[in-house]
Amino acid sequence: MRRYLIIFLAVVFSIGLFFLTKYILNKLTKNDQIFFSTLVSVIGFCIFILFAFLYLEIDSYDPGYSYQPPSLIDGKVKDGNFSK
Repeated sequence: MRRYLIIFLAVVFSIGLFFLTKYILNKLTKNDQIFFSTLVSVIGFCIFILFAFLYLEIDSYDPGYSYQPPSLIDGKVKDGNFSK
Protein backbone atom coordinates (compact mmCIF):
# COMPACT_ATOMS: atom_id res chain seq x y z
CA MET A 1 0.00 0.00 0.00
CA ARG A 2 2.87 2.33 0.78
CA ARG A 3 4.30 2.10 -2.74
CA TYR A 4 0.95 3.11 -4.28
CA LEU A 5 0.82 6.16 -2.05
CA ILE A 6 4.36 7.10 -3.10
CA ILE A 7 3.52 6.72 -6.79
CA PHE A 8 0.30 8.74 -6.39
CA LEU A 9 2.09 11.55 -4.56
CA ALA A 10 4.87 11.55 -7.16
CA VAL A 11 2.32 11.89 -9.97
CA VAL A 12 0.56 14.76 -8.19
CA PHE A 13 3.92 16.42 -7.49
CA SER A 14 5.05 16.10 -11.12
CA ILE A 15 1.75 17.46 -12.48
CA GLY A 16 2.03 20.44 -10.16
CA LEU A 17 5.64 20.94 -11.20
CA PHE A 18 4.61 20.81 -14.87
CA PHE A 19 2.02 23.56 -14.49
CA LEU A 20 4.32 25.68 -12.32
CA THR A 21 7.12 25.45 -14.87
CA LYS A 22 4.71 26.18 -17.73
CA TYR A 23 3.37 29.22 -15.89
CA ILE A 24 6.85 30.59 -15.17
CA LEU A 25 8.02 30.02 -18.74
CA ASN A 26 4.84 31.61 -20.06
CA LYS A 27 5.66 34.74 -18.04
CA LEU A 28 9.19 34.69 -19.49
CA THR A 29 7.72 34.13 -23.00
CA LYS A 30 9.82 31.11 -23.91
CA ASN A 31 8.90 29.30 -27.14
CA ASP A 32 9.54 25.68 -26.08
CA GLN A 33 7.65 25.92 -22.81
CA ILE A 34 5.79 22.59 -23.19
CA PHE A 35 9.04 20.68 -23.84
CA PHE A 36 10.84 22.24 -20.89
CA SER A 37 7.81 21.80 -18.62
CA THR A 38 7.53 18.13 -19.54
CA LEU A 39 11.26 17.59 -19.07
CA VAL A 40 11.25 19.26 -15.64
CA SER A 41 8.17 17.31 -14.51
CA VAL A 42 9.64 13.95 -15.60
CA ILE A 43 12.92 14.70 -13.83
CA GLY A 44 10.98 15.85 -10.74
CA PHE A 45 8.90 12.65 -10.84
CA CYS A 46 12.02 10.46 -10.94
CA ILE A 47 13.71 12.36 -8.11
CA PHE A 48 10.56 12.27 -5.96
CA ILE A 49 10.13 8.51 -6.49
CA LEU A 50 13.78 7.84 -5.72
CA PHE A 51 13.88 9.83 -2.49
CA ALA A 52 10.46 8.64 -1.31
CA PHE A 53 11.32 4.96 -1.78
CA LEU A 54 14.73 5.42 -0.16
CA TYR A 55 13.26 7.32 2.79
CA LEU A 56 10.37 4.95 3.45
CA GLU A 57 12.15 1.66 2.81
CA ILE A 58 15.19 2.24 5.05
CA ASP A 59 13.41 0.87 8.13
CA SER A 60 11.99 -2.24 6.50
CA TYR A 61 13.36 -5.56 7.65
CA ASP A 62 15.37 -8.12 5.71
CA PRO A 63 13.04 -10.42 3.74
CA GLY A 64 15.27 -13.35 4.65
CA TYR A 65 14.02 -13.27 8.24
CA SER A 66 11.11 -15.46 9.32
CA TYR A 67 8.67 -14.40 12.01
CA GLN A 68 7.67 -16.71 14.84
CA PRO A 69 4.47 -15.41 16.42
CA PRO A 70 3.91 -15.44 20.19
CA SER A 71 2.89 -18.84 21.52
CA LEU A 72 1.33 -20.23 24.66
CA ILE A 73 3.56 -22.79 26.45
CA ASP A 74 2.56 -24.21 29.85
CA GLY A 75 0.14 -21.37 30.44
CA LYS A 76 2.75 -18.68 29.77
CA VAL A 77 3.10 -16.51 26.69
CA LYS A 78 6.41 -16.87 24.87
CA ASP A 79 7.34 -13.73 22.93
CA GLY A 80 7.45 -13.79 19.16
CA ASN A 81 10.66 -12.94 17.32
CA PHE A 82 12.39 -12.69 13.99
CA SER A 83 15.03 -15.26 13.11
CA LYS A 84 17.13 -16.04 10.11
